[in-house]
Amino acid sequence: MTKTALVYIELNNSKIEKVCKEIVSKANELASDIEVNAVVIADKTTIRNSQQDLALLNVKKLFIIEDNIFDSYQCCLFSSVLSAFINKNKPDIFLMGATENGRELAPRTASALNIGLTADCTDISVDESFNLLATRPTYGGKMMATIISETRPNFATIRPGAFKIENTLVNNPEFVYIQPETAGHELLLEVLKCETKQQEEDWTCSDVIIAGGLGLKTKENFEKIYTLCSLINAKPAASRAAVELGWAPSEIQVGQTGNSVSPKLYIALGISGAMQHMTGITNADKIVAVNTDRQAPIMSASDIAIESDAAAVLQSMIEHSGSKQALL
Repeated sequence: MTKTALVYIELNNSKIEKVCKEIVSKANELASDIEVNAVVIADKTTIRNSQQDLALLNVKKLFIIEDNIFDSYQCCLFSSVLSAFINKNKPDIFLMGATENGRELAPRTASALNIGLTADCTDISVDESFNLLATRPTYGGKMMATIISETRPNFATIRPGAFKIENTLVNNPEFVYIQPETAGHELLLEVLKCETKQQEEDWTCSDVIIAGGLGLKTKENFEKIYTLCSLINAKPAASRAAVELGWAPSEIQVGQTGNSVSPKLYIALGISGAMQHMTGITNADKIVAVNTDRQAPIMSASDIAIESDAAAVLQSMIEHSGSKQALL
C-alpha cells in the first residue's frame, strides 16, 4: 500500500514560503515509493495569484481548500478546517513549516486531531515501518533527539533552512479544489487593516556568509565583519554568544535559536562550534573555521581549519580583499 506524506503550503503575499518548498524536496527523498501531496488554504484571489508558483511544486496532488473566508490568516479557523481535512484523508505523515504562523497553527491542529507533534525539527527520515524519525535539538542544543510518534499521522514542523531545495523534476501536480464546510465557523477576529511589509532579502542562502563569535574578543573587532562583507559582497552572521554580548543583532544569529543557513561558503571566525550552532550550518557547502583552539568542535567539522587568532585573520582578510576571487 502506498504511503503518503502531506505538506501544508503556507502562502505569504501570494508567494509560497521557502520552507514549504524545502519540505516538499525533503519529503520526496524519504522513500522511493512515497506519494507526496500538499494542501493549501486561501481565498480565491490569493489562489489565482499564486497558481503559477503552486504549479511548480513537486507533489502528486495539491489540495486547494478555497473560500473567501480565508482572505486573512486566522488560527482557529485554519486549524479547524485543516484538522477536518486530515481526518478525512488520513496521510501517514504530515509536515508543516515552523514559521510564525506555523508555530501557532501546528499545536492547535495537533490538539484538534489528538495526535503528537514534534516541533522545530532539523532533520527527518523514516524507518522500515514508515514511522517518521523526527530529529530536533534538545538540552539547550547540547544533544540531538530523534523522536518517533505513536500517533497517526506522524506530525512534525520543520525549521526554515533545515533542508536544501534540490533540483528535482517538476511533477505538474493535479489540482484538487475543495469547497470547505464553513457554516458554524465563527470568526473570532475582525481584520480592520492589512499593510504589506516589503519582503527582505533572504540572506541565509547567500553565496558567502562570514560569522563571528567570542574569539574576536571585542565588539570593535566583530564590527570589522561588516567592513569585509561590504568589500566582497558577503553577508554577516553571529554566534549566540556574540549576540548575547550585544555585538550583533539577533536577526543575524546562526544556530538552533537563530537561523539555519545554506551558503556556498561559511567562514566562522572565533566560533567554537557548539552543537546548537552547528545545527544551523549543516547545509553549508563549504566551511572554513578560524580558531586558536584546535580542539574546538567546529575545527573537526570544517573543510578548512585554520589555527590562528580570528581577529588577526579578519584584519588580514580586509587588507587583501581587492575582490572576492582574490580572497577565496
